[in-house]
Amino acid sequence: MFSIAREKVRPIITFNIDNLKEESDIQVSNFKEPFLFLKKQNQLFAYVHLNNLLQVNIENQQIKLKTLLDSSKSIDSVCRLNEQISLPVLFQIIGEPIAIVKRENGGFDGYIRREDVLAELFKQENKSVDLLKIILTSIPMGIFILDREKIIINCNDSGLKMMKSTAEQVMNQPAEKLFSGDHIKNVFATGKTILNHVQITGDTGVLLDYSPIFNFKEEVEGIVIVVQDLPMVEEMAMEIEYIKNLNKDMNAILSSIYDEILVVNQKGELIRFSDNVIPGFWKVDLKEMIGKNILELENQGLFCPSVTRMVLEKKKKVSIVQETRNGRKILAVGNPVLNEKNEIDRIIIASRDITETTRLKTELKEIRKISEQYKKELDDFKNKDRFIKKLIYRSPKMERIINQARKIADFSSTVLLHGESGVGKEVIAQAIHQLGNRSSKPFLKLNCGAIPENLLESELFGYAKGAFTGADKNGKEGYFKQADQGIIFLDEIGEMPLHLQVKLLRVLQEQEVIPVGSTTPIKVDVQIIAATNKQLEKLVEAGTFREDLYYRLNVIPLHIPPLRERIEDISVLAFHFLQQLNDKYNKSFHLTPDAINVLEFYPWPGNVRELQNIIERLIVSSEDPAINAEFVSQFLKLGYDLKKSKPVITRVIPLQEAIDHVEEQLILLAMKQFKTTTKAAKALGVSQSSVSRKYQKILNDRNMNIENTVPN
Repeated sequence: MFSIAREKVRPIITFNIDNLKEESDIQVSNFKEPFLFLKKQNQLFAYVHLNNLLQVNIENQQIKLKTLLDSSKSIDSVCRLNEQISLPVLFQIIGEPIAIVKRENGGFDGYIRREDVLAELFKQENKSVDLLKIILTSIPMGIFILDREKIIINCNDSGLKMMKSTAEQVMNQPAEKLFSGDHIKNVFATGKTILNHVQITGDTGVLLDYSPIFNFKEEVEGIVIVVQDLPMVEEMAMEIEYIKNLNKDMNAILSSIYDEILVVNQKGELIRFSDNVIPGFWKVDLKEMIGKNILELENQGLFCPSVTRMVLEKKKKVSIVQETRNGRKILAVGNPVLNEKNEIDRIIIASRDITETTRLKTELKEIRKISEQYKKELDDFKNKDRFIKKLIYRSPKMERIINQARKIADFSSTVLLHGESGVGKEVIAQAIHQLGNRSSKPFLKLNCGAIPENLLESELFGYAKGAFTGADKNGKEGYFKQADQGIIFLDEIGEMPLHLQVKLLRVLQEQEVIPVGSTTPIKVDVQIIAATNKQLEKLVEAGTFREDLYYRLNVIPLHIPPLRERIEDISVLAFHFLQQLNDKYNKSFHLTPDAINVLEFYPWPGNVRELQNIIERLIVSSEDPAINAEFVSQFLKLGYDLKKSKPVITRVIPLQEAIDHVEEQLILLAMKQFKTTTKAAKALGVSQSSVSRKYQKILNDRNMNIENTVPN
């Protein structure tokens, strides 16, 4: 027994909350004691640690009653002390910051702080009472305390008995000598508790819990190992081993489940079988085969070979296809179950009739072969269909271009498209992207002539954070970075400034870009398709385009012919654009045959783009759904110049030459007057096909003469 020092007992300061509301203000600074006891209906029901409360409300020492109540703790959890303290009461004192001292008449004499009680108890150790030892001894489980160095620094008698050791053998010794080193390291490393670890040695069997001891910084300072005795460990171990054997059998069976399951012993004798048996296979009742050797059935010629015999010979899992007398095929899988001596103890046989399955498998193989062929053809059709949606053509020249584009799409080589403005270079670039292995990746296009020179560099290569005034504070990815794994289409490549040509050359050679304002290169995987309507060779000679860049771009050159050189495409393109506009505006315009003739004889300096614009202009302007040649002629400058026609014959020349000159003048005059080949042929008294053919030849000859006279 321990006595309480009377000078340590402090007065109980109470505060009655009767008739107060939760929003009532309370001046807590008026209470001088660190603990305030709350009273209701003349009974103490809670206490408040004012020091903790004032730390939270340091600026305003006037708080609401609700806050006071929320911070309070029930008085029921506080220990009631007499002047004499017994050891069991000591455990209750440790749990709360204060204890209440009772009077002999049942009232309260005051309260005492936990620190004062413990300090007084330790001062009274002249009675040779070791409080910690009493606490450890009172615990029925074994306790071992480890420090940071994994050394055992304390333990109780219960633990020593369970581990069959003495204090001299374990104290100040490495814990790994007695317990699992891996678990100890794991607790120190993770700070997590390990529960219910069974430890069995030669003469001990215990259940261990490894719990970390944390300091105020939440660091693991040590470990408490709690030990519980397991007197039935040996019986449990035997039962666990038996369960393991059962699980081994079960796993073997589960891994072999088919339609029919047989279990035979190491002699080949049938022990049991499943309810599902293959009809008509055994020719005998399997119930009569229990305890008999099924190897004899092979000798009788019932089936061949025997999977049981093969498993016994090879001592491993065997899968075979058995054939019966009537030609049926059975898939049999024999799975051996070994005992602790690595000898066969059981054989699990799973069988399934695959006669029909074999036939179906052969048919399925053929069907799959045909299906793969159909799938390949369908994919080709889909690609063709997707390609045709972008490219409308009928001429042999465009057919060659399309075939070239198909081949190019299988590679990542740099492509240079050149041709007049409006011939469809961008459409060809998109087709290469769609037909290639980069179709699922980005396709970005940039017109080098449409963006100011000071912005073109940042658009192409991006810029770093804070690269220049007005730049995005987070920087920006350029087209090359955005198009990574895909394709970038650089239109009007001839308009690119010289200093940017150097950076583009680096991209082609090194496959990397350096953003504006940065010195760190970024790797990119981009296929470049460039396009121009200029002769880059002339620009190289003039010094406005780098020669090395030209050769790096000109890996796969592809010339897109102008529309006047592929007259066969004019009609199909015209009908295509007309149908698009009809669908868009819900109209039903159509071109008459003579209108198509006029379109085919026009030279189309603006190529496909000009044709598309003319068709839209015709639809917007026409009041008649049928668009004829006369109406089309109003929007086309046909280019006839009668003043420059052949002169009248005034000297002797070969007759055929004179005939050709006169014929040319007549055809030109008739076409100017009548607009269509049909009416012109009627006026000239010849067939329409003759006029159409000769008029086309005249226009082609004139266009060639014009091209040959234009300076390079």
